[in-house]
Amino acid sequence: MQTTKISKINAQTKLCALIGNPVKHSMSPAMHNAAFDKLGLNIKYIALQVEENQLKQAIKGLKALNIIGLNITIPHKQKVMHHLDKVDLFAKKIGAVNTILNKNGKLHGFNTDLQGAIMSLEEHTVVKNKKVVILGAGGAARSIAFGLKQNKAKVIILNRTVKKAKKLAKQVGCSTMKLDQLDSIKADILINATSVGMHSNTDKSLATKEQLKNFEIVMDIVYNPLETKLIRLAKQAGCTTITGLKMLVLQAAASFEIWTGKKPDIKLMQKVALKKLGGTK
Repeated sequence: MQTTKISKINAQTKLCALIGNPVKHSMSPAMHNAAFDKLGLNIKYIALQVEENQLKQAIKGLKALNIIGLNITIPHKQKVMHHLDKVDLFAKKIGAVNTILNKNGKLHGFNTDLQGAIMSLEEHTVVKNKKVVILGAGGAARSIAFGLKQNKAKVIILNRTVKKAKKLAKQVGCSTMKLDQLDSIKADILINATSVGMHSNTDKSLATKEQLKNFEIVMDIVYNPLETKLIRLAKQAGCTTITGLKMLVLQAAASFEIWTGKKPDIKLMQKVALKKLGGTK
């Protein structure tokens, strides 16, 4: 397909935006703008830093400006639900929204994080009936756990704070164990749904190479760096690995489709994100 580049913003240009704090290093503007241009859509995507105490005013203002779509990131994914006209049933069940569609002046909330995670996994395996260990009990773990449960996987949640893990496990309808019990677990899939291994602490991993030998597939939601210590260790242990970049791109593509009704060029979005991250693949 030939790219029809919309180079200039004009009176007909529509807007999409990311709101969160921080947003400075987000891949979203680069990915979405490349995809909009590829399809010849007169839409631009911007990133807006919004403090927690500014969320209500920001949503009200963006609605008034008729911005067609929003992505929501930390720390607003849960609180933004109070300011929406309608929330998708599954996003409501998860208790978090990362995508908003402005449809005829009404704001509709969705969660595409779980789609990104499930689609990433299903490029390598069928999730149904697989035993999956999730490290973490925060917002990302929540979305992934509900998505896996919906797809009939057997989920175990491990977290440093046991109380938080038990609370999430009860809501999802799955089991939980202590993080220091990882040695005793053998399962099909391990997912790191924490920030451990990010650019600020790249020398960290919640699992050792020996522990990873008990899993067939290892997935890390961290995408910066492109290859975390967990992924390196998993490769050494002989596991199939899935990086956070894949989930990032697929959840973005799902948001794009909600806003436009069109499928974006996923390979292009991944290429743009990879370039921005300094990758070469």
